[in-house]
Amino acid sequence: MLEFLIRNKGKVCRRTRIIEGVWDIHFEYNTGVIDVYINSLRKKLKLAKEEDYIQTVRGMGYIAKEIGQTIS
Repeated sequence: MLEFLIRNKGKVCRRTRIIEGVWDIHFEYNTGVIDVYINSLRKKLKLAKEEDYIQTVRGMGYIAKEIGQTIS
């Protein structure tokens, strides 16, 4: 999932797009599992001092950003 987000850096990735791109699932699926994986990635990245690398865009999905970049 991290690789997918990095390849789409600076673009908002909807949960369904992440599921399709990472797991190749192309049907209605509970996208809540994405939130669990994102939380796990955030914890691991914070251990590596990459704080706030993955941001939530409310009502849309997630975005990976450059370190030091702010998303509004």
